[in-house]
Amino acid sequence: MLNRFRRRLDAAIALRVDARVDARLSRETAALLEQVDRAHQDFEARLAGTQADFSYIRSEFDRIAPQLAALEQRFEALRLQLDSADMEPDDALDRAQLEHERARMRLELAAHYEERLRRLEGDRA
Repeated sequence: MLNRFRRRLDAAIALRVDARVDARLSRETAALLEQVDRAHQDFEARLAGTQADFSYIRSEFDRIAPQLAALEQRFEALRLQLDSADMEPDDALDRAQLEHERARMRLELAAHYEERLRRLEGDRA
């Protein structure tokens, strides 16, 4: 009889305590789940922005890389021409200055795009 009474009392207490604890925990759990959802949405938004930035940087690199390769090729061709003995020093100097000016202009263009990219990244941050 005592055991049966103890079991009924334990069941009644457990039912009431569980109901109170569950109500309290469900509110706290709901708040925590909302925080996790907001953090996840913020993460997804930032990830999408970063992926777009990476895509833009990659496209700029892919666009500029061939220009730099062409510059290297032209410098090598110019170096080979300057090494030949049949060119006069004044002609060689003029050609070197002209090629240097072209290279400088292309590098300025690349620097301009890098600065533009930096400003766009700064605006996003």
